[in-house]
Amino acid sequence: MNYSCTALVALVILLIINYDILLKKNKENRNLIPAQKSYRRFLLSVVIFYACDTLWGFFYDLQFLTITYIDTMVFFAVMAYSVFLWTRYVISYLKVKNVFTTVLNYCGWFFLLFEWIVVLINLFFPVLFYFDENGTYVAGSQRYVNLGIQLIMFLMTTICMLYVSAKNSGKVRFRHLSIGLFGIVMTVFVFLQMLFPFLALYSVGYMIGTCLLHTFVMEDIKADKLKELKELVDREQTHREQLGSAIQLAHTDSLTGVRNKLAYEEMARSYDEKIASGKLKELAVIVFDLNGLKKINDSKGHDEGDRYIKEGSRLICRWFKHSPVFRIGGDEFVALLVEQDFAKRATLLNGFNRLIENNISNENVVISTGMDEYISKQDKNVEEVFVRADKKMYERKSYLKSIGSI
Repeated sequence: MNYSCTALVALVILLIINYDILLKKNKENRNLIPAQKSYRRFLLSVVIFYACDTLWGFFYDLQFLTITYIDTMVFFAVMAYSVFLWTRYVISYLKVKNVFTTVLNYCGWFFLLFEWIVVLINLFFPVLFYFDENGTYVAGSQRYVNLGIQLIMFLMTTICMLYVSAKNSGKVRFRHLSIGLFGIVMTVFVFLQMLFPFLALYSVGYMIGTCLLHTFVMEDIKADKLKELKELVDREQTHREQLGSAIQLAHTDSLTGVRNKLAYEEMARSYDEKIASGKLKELAVIVFDLNGLKKINDSKGHDEGDRYIKEGSRLICRWFKHSPVFRIGGDEFVALLVEQDFAKRATLLNGFNRLIENNISNENVVISTGMDEYISKQDKNVEEVFVRADKKMYERKSYLKSIGSI
């Protein structure tokens, strides 16, 4: 029963630490690990091997000889298959073609076919194993040949990994050496299994080896690949932010810092879509024009004219602080009023106009305004509202000039 317990513990440990690979969990990481499909096949063969090893000790202790015989046949067949799959994994992991991988490839196939033929021959001639008249397991000469060949196969994978690792450095070399160490571990325990057939030493070797692979190869690769993905995501985020900044810059007036004509046209199109779909309920357009800008530019220079524009922009933004403001021309601005500012549109406009009238006597910035509202089922786009507001702005400009505005 001790034999079965050893193999069972090894099986449980393998299932615990490799459940994500065996059950195909974490699909997002599946393509991160080189040769993961080959490694998963190898692990599945080891699981079957552990199961056979566990059952062998149990049936043998109970002296169920027929079942034990069948289990032993499967045991040797799966053992050979797991070694073959290990060579396939090493070749797939390296992704190189050289003398070592070519020899390993042919030797793997030869070994598998040879061992399976020996297992079949054992049905007729007990060259691999048999049970005597007392029900005692007796190892045949071919068993030692079998294990000896496996010992050589594991050594070959180690030599192959050491050869390739010499051409690498850093973490890649460390992983190659870890895979090579698996071969050394298995070589030692296969040799011990040859000496002590009634101890589950082969299972112990696989247990130690797969733990090494899990810790120093699989998890290390995952950590590096996830780090690379994080860096890629961070770069993508930076690119998006830079793109956003570029878009914002393209939609911003360089002099005043408010949105420009391009931004206004895009927002107007978005409102046009709402009008077409019947989703727009309320909108007011205010057109602003700075009085006397040309006169200031001609008499005081463009620097003073720019200061005048910026002062007018700040005044508009401060008064209509809940609405988007756009500079659509040299001295012309537009504000689109919705929600909070729309509800107070008359109060806001009247207060703004009173302030402007006071500015005339104080010789501060003077701004003409014209406002109109979207009329449902009449206006087909924002431009129609703009045209009416623009007309009112010119009427306001004439009035301001009549009371002393430049």
